[in-house]
Amino acid sequence: MGPVTKDPRKTWETIGDEDPYCGTGGPTRVVPRTGKFAQPDLGLLDSIEPNTTLIDVGCGYGRNSIPIAEAKKAFVVACDISLSMSRSVRERHLPFVLCDLRKLPFRRSSFDYLVCSVVLIHLRRIEIDEAIAELKRVGKKCLIVMPNPLGRASLFGFIPFLVGPLLWIRKGWNSKLSVFSDIPCPRGYVVNFYLPWMFRGMLESHFESVHPTYAKKDREPHPYMTDRVLYICNKPPAR
Repeated sequence: MGPVTKDPRKTWETIGDEDPYCGTGGPTRVVPRTGKFAQPDLGLLDSIEPNTTLIDVGCGYGRNSIPIAEAKKAFVVACDISLSMSRSVRERHLPFVLCDLRKLPFRRSSFDYLVCSVVLIHLRRIEIDEAIAELKRVGKKCLIVMPNPLGRASLFGFIPFLVGPLLWIRKGWNSKLSVFSDIPCPRGYVVNFYLPWMFRGMLESHFESVHPTYAKKDREPHPYMTDRVLYICNKPPAR
């Protein structure tokens, strides 16, 4: 594995330019250039009122931005750190802003909803608390989707609990690399594994209430057993 680049914009620009799958893997293997998208997080559509304003932070190729704009008739602003990753969003003529989610160029409570799906896992652990605070600042209600490392897609925890120790061994027993955090990937970004109840605790330190639910139309008895968890985060009412 090569070293993790210090410039995330350059990393995702390279992925968008050179990888036809735009960094996707597993069962999705989407090819945005041919119009093959992964299924959106359908739980978002149940949580968003029509004719509202919404920002999709880390929109990527528009897996959620495009269907939300079409199904909910919402005014959707898409933003991402990479122009190449967001090519298909801009081709649909959705309003687009090139920016870093850690410093969003919007005023406080600018949007009725803020969507951030499978993005925070790519931030370093020391950055995520500040990033959550920035999401809270911009959105009146934040809808955050995170992968569940104990779900089916990760073989019920087998993959993350195998990858972490293997990288730890490779780096050396005396390495400062944590077993389940800031795991370097071959494409140049990092991945963090968050147990769903632990991530909920992180969100509860910022929001008045946090409600975990299904990101997709799962039949599992509890959201914590699904592949992705949607956290509906509410701020205190404005004074």
